Amino acid sequence: MATNPTVLETVLSEWTDSDWAKLVDELGSAMHEVDRKATRIWFSFFPVKLYRALSTAEDPEAVAKKLILKGQYWLKDQIDQSAEFLYGYRYWPQVRAEVAAAAAKFTERETIPGAIRSVAATVAAQVKAPESLLVGITAVGFGTLQQVGLSTFAQPAQPGEYGKGWKQSPEAIVTRRREDDKPGFFGFLKSVDKQFSVTFREQEPGCSFKVVHQQDVTMAAAADQRDWHNKDQRCRPKEGPIPVECRTAACGTCWVGVLSPTEKISPPNDREINRWVYLDTRVSMGRPIRRYGWPVSSRPMATSRSSFRPGTG
Repeated sequence: MATNPTVLETVLSEWTDSDWAKLVDELGSAMHEVDRKATRIWFSFFPVKLYRALSTAEDPEAVAKKLILKGQYWLKDQIDQSAEFLYGYRYWPQVRAEVAAAAAKFTERETIPGAIRSVAATVAAQVKAPESLLVGITAVGFGTLQQVGLSTFAQPAQPGEYGKGWKQSPEAIVTRRREDDKPGFFGFLKSVDKQFSVTFREQEPGCSFKVVHQQDVTMAAAADQRDWHNKDQRCRPKEGPIPVECRTAACGTCWVGVLSPTEKISPPNDREINRWVYLDTRVSMGRPIRRYGWPVSSRPMATSRSSFRPGTG
């Protein structure tokens, strides 16, 4: 039996990706640095525009095929897993419950930024954690509710580890993301063939590979011969942990969010930008999102220790 939407659901039904981008900017100073980029990346991995294109289509599968979407691209199919790359994900069960409670009593006098700060403060008190670690994941909670509806979102989170893999403090993680690999005793002799680390799942040990100066990251990932296909069906067998189609930015299927500083990643080339235009994706050069297509290579400066999260493409 259908129920009338709540006030919050009605308000969120009018929100666009631009509204969320403005909100993340507004709340950025209240977020801990460990999740500041990650929050922005999450909203880029699950854009409202894509959700509406799929949910209003007569044939969603045809739309997904046209957009070359693979894997799990419906947020409703991964409510409790989509934000695992946020440090605040460890508090997701509590955040989900409090966001649902706040949504049920949200009034027209309230604002979404204000509601997010209120829920973040409530959960922070419950789990005895700094509020700054809750703001980003709480914003994700409201973004998730928009796409799945309150009746679904109000269900308890499934049992899970929820961030237990993070063994370092948020401050240590921020510091590590900025670090270069140690060059070793004879490191000063290396220049063209200098190697750097790329980490793709910070919360899991062993999830990294090496990239050589000026090498495309997807090419470097292909050298990792472990069985990533068994963990992610989008990954080709024996071709590394990044789901790819072409490795040359010709197809535009890779959605990658970079959590580390991006100064040492090459700027988008003409081929990538053309794919952005073709796929109707807005380019924002200052953002930590590489939405479609690689190569993300180490030119003109070498990529240092880089952490990224493969997306939904």
